[in-house]
Amino acid sequence: MGVRGDLLQIVKASKALNSKLFSLPRMLIMRSLADLPEGEVVPFRELKASLDLGDGVLFANLKVLKRMEYIEEQKVTVQGEEMHAYALTKSGREELERMRNWISRWVKKWNDK
Repeated sequence: MGVRGDLLQIVKASKALNSKLFSLPRMLIMRSLADLPEGEVVPFRELKASLDLGDGVLFANLKVLKRMEYIEEQKVTVQGEEMHAYALTKSGREELERMRNWISRWVKKWNDK
C-alpha cells in the first residue's frame, strides 16, 4: 500500500474513535486512571494534584467522561472525610486502547516521512 493508502487507512480508522475524548485534560485523566489496577479508585484531590489541573477544568472533564461512561464515580471515606473518587470503566479502557493504537499509527506515519 502506498503512502497515500496508508494515510487513508489511518483516516478511516479515526472514524471509529470518539472525538470528544481528544482533549488534553480528558486524555490525561483517562491515562492517569488507566494506571490503577482494576477495582481501585482515586480520590478527586489526588487526581487533581497528580494532573495539576484546576478544580473547574478537572470537574467539567470528569463530568463529560462520566456521561460517556468511560469513568465511574464512587463516594469513599478517606481519613474520616467523604469524597468522590474515580475509576476507568471497561468501555473507558477499551476506548483508551483504541485511541492509543490510532495515535501510535499516526505518529509512526508522521515519523516515516
